[in-house]
Amino acid sequence: RAHRHRLSHSLTMPDKRPGDALLNPAAFPEPKVRPNNPNFGSGSCAKRPGWTGDAISDAALGRSHRSSLGKAKLAEAIDETHALLGLPKDYLVGIVPA
Repeated sequence: RAHRHRLSHSLTMPDKRPGDALLNPAAFPEPKVRPNNPNFGSGSCAKRPGWTGDAISDAALGRSHRSSLGKAKLAEAIDETHALLGLPKDYLVGIVPA
């Protein structure tokens, strides 16, 4: 016969959860020391000197790859990749999730 556990008391949710502090901007005070590179930005690398948001003015930010803009961006990337690699006309280039 299988042994079954039974809760003898009701479960209650705590008022605070472990990740709640991360949602509070006050939990992250402004740093006292600034980076040596003034072009530092969030992301994988520093921005080049003179970079502005105009560099991504035509980006499809927040758009689905299924939107007409998203499809156009994918088609452009595929065509440019095909040309850059010098592939024969009957070769296809595909972009897949990784």
